[in-house]
Formats: sequence, structure tokens, C-alpha cells
Amino acid sequence: MQLIRAAVRIRSQDGNSGGRGEIAFARPSFWRRMRKAAVLFLVGLGCGALLLPIPLIHLFGIFFFLAMCGLAARRLVSRKVLKEAHGECPSCHVEGSYFVGMGGRRLAFPVKTSCPACHVGLELEPPAAGASVS
Repeated sequence: MQLIRAAVRIRSQDGNSGGRGEIAFARPSFWRRMRKAAVLFLVGLGCGALLLPIPLIHLFGIFFFLAMCGLAARRLVSRKVLKEAHGECPSCHVEGSYFVGMGGRRLAFPVKTSCPACHVGLELEPPAAGASVS
């Protein structure tokens, strides 16, 4: 899977802005998304089926199955997946990598994260207003 890089501007929660950074995202194929969604669905189905014969706990199993179905559907429709981000924090001016999930988060702006050095909340946005990621 090829990573696509795009420039972003960084704005901190304390009002500072002007930091520059870069995100990397991927466009997984339909079959890759289908496999990951199928795994989530099967985990939900298996756990739901195991909890079904237990009185009162079976409700948790049903809700768990429905939640996993929702996650599977969301995974299936996510065409752009955020993989990594890094840049300069506008608050402490430290260059670093930002945590953006475990590699399965759908790319949607603004991307919310925090600086590992000063722990200030950050928002990553496209460089120009109204710009879209190709």
C-alpha cells in the first residue's frame, strides 16, 4: 500500500498557530477494506454467539455484535486512511511525530492530536481554506 503525503498547517489549543507539518495517508483497495471489515464482523458474530445463551449477559452480546457491525461498515467505506503525522508544534516549537491512531483512522479534517513534548492539543488542517487532499 503506497503512502501519499500532504502538507498541513498546525493550530494549537492554546491559540498559537503557524506550525507546519505533513500527514501520510493510504488508499486501501476495496478487497483489503473488505477483509478488515469481515474480520470485525466475524469477531462480533463470534462473541455475540458465545454470550447469547447466558441470561441478561446476552444483551451485552447483542449490543457488541451491533457495535462491531457498525465498525465493520465504517471500515468498509473509509477510502482514505490516516497513517502518520509529524510537524512543528506552534506552542513549544519542537519538531516531532504525532499519534494519529493505530493506522485505521479515516482521514477527516481537522485531525485532532497532541504534542508529545508539551501535551497541548493540536489540530491539523489543510494549508489553504477549502483545500482538499488528493
